[in-house]
Amino acid sequence: MSKILGVDTSTIDNISGLGTGSGGIAAVPATTDTGIVMCLISTPAQYPFSAAELADYGNPAHMFQLSDITGIVSMTSHIYTYGALKSNGEFYVGTNNTNKHQHGLSGTDAADAATNGGMFLALSGVSVAVAHNYGYFAIKTDGTLWFSGSVGSWLTSAALGGGSTTSNNGWAQVGSDTDWHDIHVYTNYPNLAVAIKGAAGSRYLYTTGYGNSYGTGQGNTTRLQAWTRVKSSSGTDLDESISVAKCSYGSGIAVSDSGKLYTWGENAYKMLGDGNNADKPYATQITSDPEDWNDCWITRYGGWAKNTSGEMYMSTNQSSWRIEPNTGGLFTKIGTDTDYEDLAVYWMTTQSMNYMVFAKKGGSWYVSHGGSAAGEWQGSTAASATTQGAWVAINDVLTQNDITGTVDHLHCFYSQNSQSDPAVMFALS
Repeated sequence: MSKILGVDTSTIDNISGLGTGSGGIAAVPATTDTGIVMCLISTPAQYPFSAAELADYGNPAHMFQLSDITGIVSMTSHIYTYGALKSNGEFYVGTNNTNKHQHGLSGTDAADAATNGGMFLALSGVSVAVAHNYGYFAIKTDGTLWFSGSVGSWLTSAALGGGSTTSNNGWAQVGSDTDWHDIHVYTNYPNLAVAIKGAAGSRYLYTTGYGNSYGTGQGNTTRLQAWTRVKSSSGTDLDESISVAKCSYGSGIAVSDSGKLYTWGENAYKMLGDGNNADKPYATQITSDPEDWNDCWITRYGGWAKNTSGEMYMSTNQSSWRIEPNTGGLFTKIGTDTDYEDLAVYWMTTQSMNYMVFAKKGGSWYVSHGGSAAGEWQGSTAASATTQGAWVAINDVLTQNDITGTVDHLHCFYSQNSQSDPAVMFALS
């Protein structure tokens, strides 16, 4: 809702003598200290928000509250839908599209969300939830895997466990296994997903989706529509227990329980860390120091890995990245900081120059911007003036309305190619 000097104006149809242009009334956020708050950066409001949610969003410099839900541990999105998982296992979904097949919502809730905005409970007992191009994957606390949305890009009827070959009206369990551990999805074309499955100490890496540039780690470019073990060589499954796995446009990265780092797939921009730009058909170990990795991230233009000492490493050949230590395509340490906790990377498939990297360090979130337009996430300072290796505190780059709550989670929205800067969603408490 909009407020003027603290007065709720949602029921006021018109105010005589005041304008909405420069110097007039601009929309302000309901709060910046709690719930789920969205901030658009240098771009008009776009999907996946409903028209009702954007009705009062008159100035892209301002943030506004999407929901008063708290206790968020993760968020996810695609062009038509966004979701938030609470610590109690409740998974909430918002959307701008009434097609319930895509959201795991009832028809009534999907229509309500698309028309009036807000988030609705989609599934309970969830430990992991991630959006795909037309719906969601979710792992429940009992280790079962669930799916909603369009099947065609990901699974066949048999792989789904006998569900529809076109779409699922709500949620359906994938098979009957109860040992699914984690899942990550690249939501855009070419659709790719990785998952970790198995008992502790024997959690192996699986994949499904398109095999462009060996993205499925099978040694070929064949499309998979069933979960299949990633291979380390022809005919040999990767025999390492995996703790973390991520994927991007035709590429994958994973960390084993023992701290080894593996990459595979497209490598045109040297993001896989082996010093060359040849695509990798199979998951192979990156032997760079320190070999005590515990987290990893991948995009089409860069790869990152964090070690147990809290140091962050990056591999790329893109000189446009503001935080790159070199462009040689090897995992090389970024600066001297030892307090890295998390990354959230915004990227565009076709525009490597337009990116943002958000890093959580020492309990606070920072951003590094590689764009060249003045004012983008730099306040009054041109983004091009930001030095390599620089991290800027979130509240130092927001142009309006500093965040006063604790940022429990930060999520960069998937965006259409026409949107060069991200919508960023903060879960605050």
